[in-house]
Amino acid sequence: MIAWIIRPIISFQIFSLSFFIFIYGDSFEYNIYNNHGSVGLINMPTARFYNESVHGVTVYNGTPDQKITLTSSPFDWMEASFFYTNLQNRRYCLETYDPVCGQDYKDKGFNLKLKLKSEEDFFPAIAIGFNDLAGTGLYSSEYIVGSYGYENLDIHFGLGWGTLNDNNITIKNPLTFISNSFKTRPTNIEGKGGKFQPGRYFSSEEVSPFIGIAYSIKDNLIIKLERDTTSSVFINHEAPSSKFSFGVDYKINKNFIVGFAHERGIYNSLRLVYKNNPKSTYKKVTYKESETNIQDSKYTKLIKNLEENGIGVTKISETSNIIGLELTQFIHPNIGLVEEIIYSSARDAGINKTIKKDIKIADLKAYSDIDDNFKRNANTIYERETSRRFNTFTGGKFRPFLASREEFFKGAFLVENDTEIILRKNLFLNTNLKYSLYDNFSDFYIPPVDTYPAQVRSDVKDYYKNMNK
Repeated sequence: MIAWIIRPIISFQIFSLSFFIFIYGDSFEYNIYNNHGSVGLINMPTARFYNESVHGVTVYNGTPDQKITLTSSPFDWMEASFFYTNLQNRRYCLETYDPVCGQDYKDKGFNLKLKLKSEEDFFPAIAIGFNDLAGTGLYSSEYIVGSYGYENLDIHFGLGWGTLNDNNITIKNPLTFISNSFKTRPTNIEGKGGKFQPGRYFSSEEVSPFIGIAYSIKDNLIIKLERDTTSSVFINHEAPSSKFSFGVDYKINKNFIVGFAHERGIYNSLRLVYKNNPKSTYKKVTYKESETNIQDSKYTKLIKNLEENGIGVTKISETSNIIGLELTQFIHPNIGLVEEIIYSSARDAGINKTIKKDIKIADLKAYSDIDDNFKRNANTIYERETSRRFNTFTGGKFRPFLASREEFFKGAFLVENDTEIILRKNLFLNTNLKYSLYDNFSDFYIPPVDTYPAQVRSDVKDYYKNMNK
């Protein structure tokens, strides 16, 4: 059965080599999180991955499920995500006396995808994945998927277990040839939830093949078509009128995407995606040498060079072969950039000694390799005089509150002021003032269940309700 999927794809791949130049693959620009926060199509996964350190957020509004997923790529070969979902066709609990039970059902879970091989020549990329791999397992599924791309077109094909196994067009589970234990998939929950159940993984008598394509019409517009094998057993989806889902992703910019889809012929959905690669968005710094005078000492030149590049000098001390710098900075996003500026500044000032650093962001110590032994033996060359300082900032802020007993989402738009008064080096005063422009926190009305002393989430609701009183 699987041959009808693989053979046409391989034939297409060989035929297409004459007409397309490969640009797809693990591309930050062209690959996008699917409805479930995994790099994929609409509901189906793919074997595409982002580079190490990429992370993102997916907000999905479908029927009956609504979902928020946080995704991270700790390695080039791993994608991990955490989701929180709201099921609109299911009550939170069955009791009629408890007002909490009237709301929609909530659940959370974890997903994991691992790269088995990268794409090369005539061979596709291959990945293996686990959705909702512990707990209630409402979305519990596993898959093996391959991906192959040319220029505007990316092709994906795979096998799905669990909620990716719709039991319509199926093939025999190939793992049952290894062991009969793969024939039966447990449906019960072990313990109280939150527990791994390896007995589920890749188990069932049969599995469903899926296939899909993504085609980039323009740099900012991608259309997607997939044979959607989502099962309705656990989520209670409406019976599909089609096994195909169609979608369009519009890239607002390289970080923000909005996606529209018509899923399985029965309903429309909306997906909002934010993705970020911090390695490419670090602020690029070009070192600037300051203007100095002939009579300036090398330490004065060092101070001027550092301050020209956004680093303040609090204190300079030295021994016969080491110089110690106590610094403060606010603008550079990582320690590597700060160190580059320090060594460039020292070089241009004519200082060749080993440098020890104590770096603070405001009054918080970020990094230090100045030890007590150095402090005892060092002479102070320069120390900035600390005077009374006053810093204040006022701006807008959005404050969310998720998964209250009343409703899935509450929030507020605030005007917030942060003020800092530095009286001396070790004495300062901080204030934080908030004013709500709009909020729906007054909707909090359900009293907490007595879980003393762990009532933080319940008690903070009183604070939110009385914010403007």
